[in-house]
Amino acid sequence: MQKKAEKIRVLVSGHISPPMGGVAAFYESLLASSLPEKVNLRFVLTSSQKRELASSGAFTLFNLSSAFADCIRFTKAHLAHRPQVSHIPATFGLSFLKHSACVLIAKLLGSRVILHPHCSLKTLYTGKSSCWQRFFRLIIGLVDGVIALSSEWRQLCESCPELSMYQIANAIDLSPYREAAREQLAKRHRSGPFRVFYIGYLGKAKGSFDLVDTAKLVLDEGLDAVFDLVGDELTTGERALLNERIRRVVPGDRVRLHPGVFDARKLDFFRNADVFIYPSHHEGMPIAVIEAMASAMAIVATRVGGLPDLVADGQNGILVESERPDQMASAILRLARDEKSRYSMQQKSCQIAGERFGMEQRVDQFVSVYGAVCARKRTNR
Repeated sequence: MQKKAEKIRVLVSGHISPPMGGVAAFYESLLASSLPEKVNLRFVLTSSQKRELASSGAFTLFNLSSAFADCIRFTKAHLAHRPQVSHIPATFGLSFLKHSACVLIAKLLGSRVILHPHCSLKTLYTGKSSCWQRFFRLIIGLVDGVIALSSEWRQLCESCPELSMYQIANAIDLSPYREAAREQLAKRHRSGPFRVFYIGYLGKAKGSFDLVDTAKLVLDEGLDAVFDLVGDELTTGERALLNERIRRVVPGDRVRLHPGVFDARKLDFFRNADVFIYPSHHEGMPIAVIEAMASAMAIVATRVGGLPDLVADGQNGILVESERPDQMASAILRLARDEKSRYSMQQKSCQIAGERFGMEQRVDQFVSVYGAVCARKRTNR
């Protein structure tokens, strides 16, 4: 009888909550999928659960000491599991340096390495100094493959032509959002103000200040609208600055800041909003937009990073240029005044999310990449 093939041994590193953010949501969904049934998987935490979201990537004493502890934990997990493939995430700043150390450790211990950046190419490479770019290319030259979130990352192949790139978009467990989607598609001609919703980090780089100016333009046009901005500050002090900007620019209680919410409370915002807006200046592939699509919402988003891979302009939302409150205001006014078009976009968002962004759809893609990386090891070494 033929011996059954052993499962590929994979060490996945990353972050799970607390604190909760897009990366944590992704890895929690990944670990809850059928992937652990298809590979011999071990997960190792390589991000402190005691840090604040606003300190992510910053070069602080706490983050430096945490990074050292994370690398030690990664090394111990590697020695215990002896993976054939190490699946290592990365974002910007200190996170990339820390996970670069994990890349070196994995290579020294004989593992193949897949790097999985969870941010835009601009924040990690193209928008950086030449010194940083050289370091980035050095690390990229060591790995056996890169998982790219979006088509933006194809530019990297021009600088690193030998790179093996596998494009795998972000995904989520769609099931918690199905009821919200049903309610969104069922409500028509709702009374009350037109509700615009954003969830994510709050700060300049996320377009939060642009959104305040957008609200002013929308209200000046006579639309009865409310803007709900939900999340924690991107950088310490930005929330206070944002509150001050709101007080100066927008009359009344029309732009409301809320702390980060999760689970049922988050779903309430998705149920009650009319349009989801994502005004970021740079972006990877935000989980929040996928959640909004799964909740059957029309999307207004900036044309940056991986957002054009999520929002098909005119189909499930409207794309605008970043740092253009006038364009965002025009898009909101269009959707508020054209219910038929908005409803069509809601239906399309729900359809696209169901067809392309469920986590179970990613499982076979990851297994295929792990297999391809292992095959390269057998043929090239």
